[in-house]
Amino acid sequence: MRLCEQNEERIHERALLQILYKQAEQQRGRPVYSGFHQVVRKLLQDGLYGQWIYNYSASEIKWLGLQIVAERDRLIPSAQLQQYMNEFVTSDYHDKRIGLPQERLMLIAMGAMQNETVQRLQKVQEAYWMLSHGYVTLPAEVMSFFGKTFYQRKTRVQQYTMDIADDRIASFLSSKVKEKHIRIPDHFMEQVKACGSWCLFDAEQVERIFGCSFDNFNSERFSHAADSSSIGHKKVSAIGLMKRLLGSEGIVVHFPNKERQEKAVLCSYIQLPYVLQETELARTCTILVRLLNGIESIWGRTIQIEVAGWEKAIAEQKIALHSERALLFIEEVAREINRSLEVASCQSGMNTPLRKAASVMHRSIYQATKQQQIAMIDRITAEQRHTDQGGSVTLEKSATIETAELLQLLIKAWSCGIPEVRLI
Repeated sequence: MRLCEQNEERIHERALLQILYKQAEQQRGRPVYSGFHQVVRKLLQDGLYGQWIYNYSASEIKWLGLQIVAERDRLIPSAQLQQYMNEFVTSDYHDKRIGLPQERLMLIAMGAMQNETVQRLQKVQEAYWMLSHGYVTLPAEVMSFFGKTFYQRKTRVQQYTMDIADDRIASFLSSKVKEKHIRIPDHFMEQVKACGSWCLFDAEQVERIFGCSFDNFNSERFSHAADSSSIGHKKVSAIGLMKRLLGSEGIVVHFPNKERQEKAVLCSYIQLPYVLQETELARTCTILVRLLNGIESIWGRTIQIEVAGWEKAIAEQKIALHSERALLFIEEVAREINRSLEVASCQSGMNTPLRKAASVMHRSIYQATKQQQIAMIDRITAEQRHTDQGGSVTLEKSATIETAELLQLLIKAWSCGIPEVRLI
């Protein structure tokens, strides 16, 4: 069954690539992945990339174009490939895709290394090598915007939004709206965790009696309304409503907590299974530190380093998942990662704190119980389905993930300060 699923995924990936290639060829009038310097010039002329590209000469851009390996598009998983098509590759002002995945990765590497003065082209090539092999994934904000001229893209799907406290929520969840955006406040999630009750209100009554919309319906106002006889409400099970939400199609959950969103950090992920397979861990850490230093110096935003893929990496070592050997493996690899990151941070010469894989440090310092290991795997399962802990996360519903497990992942995303979760 697993082999059949893998074959189906490969067929799906090839189909997506063919769609992307055909669109790019139609827009460019030339075969895909040819004339990189001409593509870059067109992006500049159309105002889709910043003037920083002029830091590179025409001959340098031509040489870098020759380093692009089109075949590495096949290394991109289908779910991430769809994200490339929808968000990452460059589109014009008419929302027509004119960019390609490997070009986007090369341009990110070029943007990050633009201020390097020693062996700059080699450093660009190394950063592209790391990204194109999938050894590291970057935050969605970086993948979508770094190096571009910011502009508002057209919305592909009309958005409909409703608050979880709206008494129309049940019919909204069962409607045929393709993309249903649900606002969920902290006090609802707390009631879900406590298996408590939840109250549904009429939006017009809330506005008329309390003088506010659901956007400003905080926990104090909610409690007051639930105890008040001046406004009608319907009491339901919080976890029952959540299960109904999880079973619905096209759900995008928003956690509108401004304080938590400000504290949320962007995360890059070392994709452990791929790196270990090629024994490229130390090299990857060195290049990653240099890449993030370059992005941060230009963009001014801190990007944390995390590690994804522990579950798969443990399985590939033929180690039982919740065993003492698994814990020892985690600690050994964690030490190697942190040691490599420390060396790379010191060598970079940047006046920044030493970079460490924060979650790995925690696992390497504390002896984990079996229950803690299971919780860790739940967390990693969520990490492997997204590239940005501070942005939008996609959780994939499947036959192998029960509703209770999906709920655990959603609660984890909420507690980590992730403001948006898509359920597919």
